[in-house]
Amino acid sequence: MFKKFNPLRSVLAILLIFIPLYPKFPLVSVTGTYVAIRLDDIIIALSILIYLIYQIKHQFPVFKEKITPLFIAYFIAIVLSFIYAAVIFQTDPFNILLLNFLRRFEYISLFFIVLSTIKSISDLKFIYITTLLASVGVAIYGYGQKYLRFPVVSTMNEEFSKGQLLQMDIWTRISSTFAGHYDLAAYLSVVLIIIGTITILQKNLFIKFINILIWLALFNLLTLTASRVSIFAYFGGFVFVLFIIKKYFWIIPVTLLLLFSLFNSKDLNQRLLATIPALQHQFFPSSTSPLSQPTLTPTPIISTTPTKIPPIAITTPKIPTPTIIRHQSTDEYLPIDTDIGVARSGEIRFNAEWPRAITAWEKNPLLGTGLGSITLATDNDYLRLLGETGLLGFVTFLLIPLYFIVRTIKSKNKLNYIFLGCLLTVLANATLIDVFESSKTAYLFWIMMAVYYRTLNYEK
Repeated sequence: MFKKFNPLRSVLAILLIFIPLYPKFPLVSVTGTYVAIRLDDIIIALSILIYLIYQIKHQFPVFKEKITPLFIAYFIAIVLSFIYAAVIFQTDPFNILLLNFLRRFEYISLFFIVLSTIKSISDLKFIYITTLLASVGVAIYGYGQKYLRFPVVSTMNEEFSKGQLLQMDIWTRISSTFAGHYDLAAYLSVVLIIIGTITILQKNLFIKFINILIWLALFNLLTLTASRVSIFAYFGGFVFVLFIIKKYFWIIPVTLLLLFSLFNSKDLNQRLLATIPALQHQFFPSSTSPLSQPTLTPTPIISTTPTKIPPIAITTPKIPTPTIIRHQSTDEYLPIDTDIGVARSGEIRFNAEWPRAITAWEKNPLLGTGLGSITLATDNDYLRLLGETGLLGFVTFLLIPLYFIVRTIKSKNKLNYIFLGCLLTVLANATLIDVFESSKTAYLFWIMMAVYYRTLNYEK
């Protein structure tokens, strides 16, 4: 006998493949912002329509879920924030506030679509296999960018976001299909924990071997992004999972591999070495000397590396534009200005993006100034939550991950521990990356959380 056809399962398969693999090509531009409506918006809108038909047909089973009231509370918070921002503050044009408001509903809708799809353990296996295949596709395209000149589609500034097909230069960090290396790194930091843990628990040696090869390819891709926060978020989350499921031996190779990568990746190594002096210079400027200038004579090369530029002026000393030179003794390009690049990244966060979010929160501590009102980049999702949705949005949003944490503490299912490690990794990434705002990472986060919620009901 054939199982009863569930259209949402087909929808889920499309989403799991399409979201990670389809680049961020713009479809329709929106006046007042360079965030465009894309094909993924249309596909998800159709998915929501199918979901609503399903809910109506089955008399809205979504309201029987224990977690639904938490989402309703958050929706009420952002509705109030939107109304206040549009009517009272008028912080942005109405269409921009509405776009950001609807996008938040769009992101979270995937949680409920996936929730209605998963009916059994076999569905969880289907999701894992599909995710594994999609990750292989992400890796193939990422390595293709580095070695085969596959085009880069970026949204990290207004010109790039128009759909330009770019080429990586010798020092551009890989973004694969994610339109930004930070977004790719945040995605990989979670996927590596899922694939890695399931590989360790896998008893079939052939499947274990294949999974290990895929995992190593994805891990190397993560190091090529040179995202410090994502790499350490991944490591902390993975070690946490291995410890809690009592696979202590595996902590040793995971740690050694990380250390090897830190020393072997020149870009990552130099960024890590530049981080401490940059922070010291930022917080204790009087006790540190200015960043030293290069003594070698550089051969300038125009860099196409995407850089997020905040829309307001930064009231800090001007930092020289990074230059790439050819090392005198090798044929390899080496950056002599990594410390300047790291310092500039810190300057933008500490002196522009974060103060802007705090200022927005101070204007309206309870409701904030509206979703999307403090520009596209904050590089700290917690400050963004406070600034855009106030204490009401901040608290109601964080109650959702808190629910999962509390439920998992009482659980005995190893799957729940895996997802708890992934959740903690995402929360760590959110301190320096806007993971809840960037569409690809936000979509995949809520898909993961829906799977997580279902595993809470499968105790073993």
